[in-house]
Amino acid sequence: FIAGVSRSGTTSLYYYLKQHPDISFPELKEPRYFSSYNLALPQKGPGDQSVDKKLVTTFADYEQLYASIENAFVGDASSEYLYNYQSAVPEIKARVGDVPIILMLRNPIDRSYSAYSNLVRDGREHLPFDQALDLEAERIAQGYDEMWHYTRVSTYAAGVKAFMDHFSKVKVLLFDEFSAEPERLVKEVLEFLGAAPLPAVNTSVAYSKSGKPKSKLITLLFGRGNSLGNALRGLAFRVLGRTNVERVGRLLMSEQDDIGPEVRRRLYAQFEHDITELEHLLGKNLHAWKVE
Repeated sequence: FIAGVSRSGTTSLYYYLKQHPDISFPELKEPRYFSSYNLALPQKGPGDQSVDKKLVTTFADYEQLYASIENAFVGDASSEYLYNYQSAVPEIKARVGDVPIILMLRNPIDRSYSAYSNLVRDGREHLPFDQALDLEAERIAQGYDEMWHYTRVSTYAAGVKAFMDHFSKVKVLLFDEFSAEPERLVKEVLEFLGAAPLPAVNTSVAYSKSGKPKSKLITLLFGRGNSLGNALRGLAFRVLGRTNVERVGRLLMSEQDDIGPEVRRRLYAQFEHDITELEHLLGKNLHAWKVE
């Protein structure tokens, strides 16, 4: 399982691993069964209906995704499982047993802002970042999809500990290291799984990369905030394929704006304890995540 966390490189890892002849995933990249089987639907956030329709909420439907897959390694790349560890961990153990778990973590400040930027790109979030943070708890209470849970999803230590306590094989990757040396990290993952090495891995495309649309027209035409955008988005994926959509998307997007020092300090104060706990769990210095 690539079990989390969203906006941390899980989509890229999924596509890189799919290049291996002995590794298969279902056509639906994120079944999300183990974080959705007890979810109250429909979710209430703008555009959340585009998420709801892809959720797999029964184990029978989940099994059906894998009915025609026969390979040495079979995966699930649902990045919501880490955040939903309290319900996901026991259900995973009960349904599929002690499977290898891969967790990808990102600086929680950057991950929070990336989730926000993702919703801005899709025409679903319209508030400035600091105002959106102020409304996070209220939106969660109203039943918004977890992409709106900007800071809650970015708190990792308890979830990482739960997976490490209940599964015998857990590998944790850091987004910055993965972005800098994707080939090396993919090699490590293959070794972790016990899969044969690949002579070469094509990592030329970074999937689901954060960015800012160069015009509001792009958001209108391809965002998830309206039926036209959803239809055109789906058509683009079917006709061009995900890799080509990502390449075209880079031409339509600019680098996202900087968070700003005041908001960064505010968020670090919120995450500081969790970062310290994670350092102890991983035995790793996360100095790059800290704000002086």
